[in-house]
Amino acid sequence: MKTQAMEDTDSTKSKTPLQLQTADWLLRGEHNVMVTLTFSGDAGVSYRFAEKAFGTFAHRLKCHLFGVKSKKRIAMCPIVEDYGKEMMWSTSLPGVRQGTHIHCLMRLPDSPMGHKDVVRRLWRASGRRCGDPRVNCPGKDDWYVEIDTEHDRAELTNYALKKCKDNIDGILVKFVPTRTSI
Repeated sequence: MKTQAMEDTDSTKSKTPLQLQTADWLLRGEHNVMVTLTFSGDAGVSYRFAEKAFGTFAHRLKCHLFGVKSKKRIAMCPIVEDYGKEMMWSTSLPGVRQGTHIHCLMRLPDSPMGHKDVVRRLWRASGRRCGDPRVNCPGKDDWYVEIDTEHDRAELTNYALKKCKDNIDGILVKFVPTRTSI
C-alpha cells in the first residue's frame, strides 16, 4: 500500500537504530489507519501550535467515539513534520506542497473507513489553521489510509518515522498512550 508520497522519498525502511527500535515499539500498537493532518497556509506552524491543535482533535475524537466521561483512550502515535527550523528544507519533489503536517498512526474501533469523515470534520474544527484534506490533498485520498496487512503496517510505520533518524522530537509523546487502549 505505497502511496505517491511514499514513492517520492526513500523512507519506507527504517535505517537508524533509533528508527528500528521506535518502529518495533510502535508496531505493537496494531494501528489500523494512518492519517495525515495538514495545516493551511504556506508559512507552517510551530511545534507548540501543532501540539495544541492535535490535543484538541484527539480529545474531540475520543469523546465522539466513546463519550465525554469515558476513560478509554485511542492507541495513537502522532508525529509532527516540517515545523520550526525544518521549514527550511523539504523531502518533497519540486512543485509538491510541503508544510507543517502530522502523520498519525491510530487504532480506531470497528472499520477505520467508517470514521474518515468524522476525522476530517473534527480536525478542521480543532484550530483556525487546521487544513482541509480536500484542499491540501486535492484529488487524493492518501491522507487517510486504512492499514489492513502487517506489510502495510510496517511500511506506513517506517514512513511516519522517516524524520526520526537521530531523535524523536517530532513525536507528540503526550498523546501516545502508555496504558491499555481500545
